[in-house]
Amino acid sequence: MGVDEIVSKILEDANKEAEEIIEKAKAEAEKILEEAKKEAERRKSEILKKGEKEAEMIKNRIIAEAKLEVKKRILKKKEELIEMAIRKLREELMKLPERENYRDLLIKLIVDGAVAVDSDDVVVDLNRRDYEMIDINTLWEIERKIERETNRAVVVRKGSIVDIVGGAIVRDRSSSKICNNSLEAIFERNLENIRTKIAQLLF
Repeated sequence: MGVDEIVSKILEDANKEAEEIIEKAKAEAEKILEEAKKEAERRKSEILKKGEKEAEMIKNRIIAEAKLEVKKRILKKKEELIEMAIRKLREELMKLPERENYRDLLIKLIVDGAVAVDSDDVVVDLNRRDYEMIDINTLWEIERKIERETNRAVVVRKGSIVDIVGGAIVRDRSSSKICNNSLEAIFERNLENIRTKIAQLLF
């Protein structure tokens, strides 16, 4: 499951809650504007004797300030919705190792990392669960996939057990070149794009 699919699923789950929050924000906005208009009319009546032009200016200022307050509140609500969706997305992403197709995803992340590192001898650091999952046959499978991608033979070895949720940290033997394809790192690298996608889909 790609990032786009995960985002779509999270947004679908969060849609009802998002609609309720937006409707509440709109109701609050309308109330603020209505109260501002009443206050503006009241102030206008009070100072009419000082001149129609001045009264109209004060009325317009009060309404403009109210509109600015409404805009701020709606922006705040939108940001809350985006943060909620990102939080849910992060939770969903962290559950990826429990999915049936996770092995295929892990292999792809290792292959992509090895291609990025661009070395004939790469080391793969994994969490404990994945370390045990990647046996010698899987390593050969990974090497074949890398060879098809790069047109050269690449040796892949398991390295250290590291504290990551899933995915892999791929490096050359000297650790001079590293590709962090852990799930956490991928999420953080794509966070701004994810935020933009969520904003586009929600609003």
